[in-house]
Amino acid sequence: MDLDEKDGFSLESSEDDFLIRKIVLTHDPDGRYLDSELLLQAVENVMCSAAADVSDLYNDGAIVEVVGSEESLEQIIYKISCEMLLKCSAESDLHTKTMVLLHMLGKFTWDAKVVLILVALATSCGECWLIKQMYPYNYFAASARLHEQYPSDLNILRIQLKALRMLVNTMVEIAKYVIKFENLPMKEVHLDNEAMALTKTQIYIATYRIFKGSLEFYAQTTDYIAMNQEKISQTTTIAAWGLSYMVPRLRRLCNDIIKQVDLCHDQIETKLYKNLLDISGKPHRDNREVIQMLFAVKDEIPLKDCSSQAQCMEQVNISELEKKVVIILVSTPELLPIDQIQLLEQRTHNQHYRKKIGRSYEIIWVPIPTSNTWTSFQKRSFNFLSNSLPCLCIRKPWLLNSAVLNFIRQEWNYKKQHPLMVALDWQGMVSNYNAMDMVCIWGAKAFPFSTLKEKELWKEQNWSLKFLLDGVDPLLLKWVEEGRNIFLYGGDDLYWTGAFTSRMDEIRNAGLNFEVINIDKKRPSESAFNNLASTDQANLYDPQKLTQSNKLWLRLESMKRSILRVENTATKILKEVSWLLEMNENSKSWVLIGNEISEDVIKLQEMEIIECLDRFPVWKENVGNMGLVMAIKTANKPHLSGGS
Repeated sequence: MDLDEKDGFSLESSEDDFLIRKIVLTHDPDGRYLDSELLLQAVENVMCSAAADVSDLYNDGAIVEVVGSEESLEQIIYKISCEMLLKCSAESDLHTKTMVLLHMLGKFTWDAKVVLILVALATSCGECWLIKQMYPYNYFAASARLHEQYPSDLNILRIQLKALRMLVNTMVEIAKYVIKFENLPMKEVHLDNEAMALTKTQIYIATYRIFKGSLEFYAQTTDYIAMNQEKISQTTTIAAWGLSYMVPRLRRLCNDIIKQVDLCHDQIETKLYKNLLDISGKPHRDNREVIQMLFAVKDEIPLKDCSSQAQCMEQVNISELEKKVVIILVSTPELLPIDQIQLLEQRTHNQHYRKKIGRSYEIIWVPIPTSNTWTSFQKRSFNFLSNSLPCLCIRKPWLLNSAVLNFIRQEWNYKKQHPLMVALDWQGMVSNYNAMDMVCIWGAKAFPFSTLKEKELWKEQNWSLKFLLDGVDPLLLKWVEEGRNIFLYGGDDLYWTGAFTSRMDEIRNAGLNFEVINIDKKRPSESAFNNLASTDQANLYDPQKLTQSNKLWLRLESMKRSILRVENTATKILKEVSWLLEMNENSKSWVLIGNEISEDVIKLQEMEIIECLDRFPVWKENVGNMGLVMAIKTANKPHLSGGS
């Protein structure tokens, strides 16, 4: 019995039940997988746009891989198109043709079936459909392009074109909701049996009707090429009647599916949020259950690794995170400023502590857009950024359930302006709701990134140039470790900078060895920069030095936040950090003088610095015995109002 012979269906009817069973029997999935959502977007571009080109289908779908199949996407689509052409030329009824196609795609999931048949339809009829879409807007372009294949008066097809447009739009809309249902995290959260049974039945029927509608669409479209003007006129009424009979029934089924899938989604969302609350508040045997719940998507391998260790993109299973500390980096799809990305990379990779502990922890980037809807531009941006990150990331973050996004926003207090790095211990418990500052300050040394570890690190930490410059630039850190004397300075006053650097040149010419490093967060005004463009001081503000400077200020800001968060620790370091941040905020000139050997770091501001350097003849005699730092401090102690 054909389902289209009745307005609706009921499982109480043995005939309807028999047909549904026949549909289900064609379904024999073997684990094949493809990105149905991305592929459907390509179909929409061709079938639902008046300015589309059939070549867009493979341009948009080129990155879609059919996982688990020996055939490529193009090969699969070609076989479907050939089968549709064969069936449309055969004498068998539409129901039989539909069942043959369902058997042909039996190895795929339901969402993949409906999208593949629509891709085949768009591929076979795309150019023809484009002309029909163009006709109301550009009759001459349409007629000129296909004057040898189509009737000169396309107006006689107006009713069919309208019905076909409604048919394809409805099929695409149904496909979206089939995809939405198939992407629900059924493994992590179970639907009520009644809701599941009813929705699945509607999915079976929807798939059947999309296949059947596609064959009808294909048959009528190809007929336009074969028939002459007179024959088209004779058959137009019959064709219009057939389509007008099919479209309303498909539309009613579409409305039913939308209502039912939304109901299932709401039920899943409520249960998933509750489950996340339940499991996140207690320890587990390992972290797999918590991570699987957080990344609850249909994809069995939800992560990818594009780090330098991986050499190329590798898919990563949740099981590979077992027994590891997992840091979840949450941000917008635009990620972070480049300086912060570079700082995080330097702090977490290619250093002694990372090599010492191995891959005992992983960072996973989870981008969350401002709204719950991803745009095509955001997806392309994400794919570009994620392929260059030195960490793991969600392969398809747009598939994350909205309950997970709400959980991150509400329970983890994520705000789009402030990225988070939430640390989960090996039992899946949150050990730190924001380890971002720990990572920026200590990098892998902060492992396992818990709040308890943060307190321990501050109790052990001393103020030094090495601590200040760690992670800012490898060369600067190397100079400190070699015991070189360092003059670190900053400020917006370029004329003061000129006076400072000229005195430093005089001291260096006297035979003292030291390094002078400019650290300034702010680029000078354009007028001030132009005034000194012809001097040597202009090179103090090249982009590379500005990036280096920004990393230091990011570290200082992280230090201040972290110390304030951990009460009664590192009060001396807080004082030094706050002084530097205040100097920078108020655009004052400043200098830090120190080295690896000395425990003292001298800090001076504005005219104190010039006065100190002017007393060079007084303290230079003691440099050989006391070292540069102690010689300066001893000779200038009565004058160091801001010194330490």
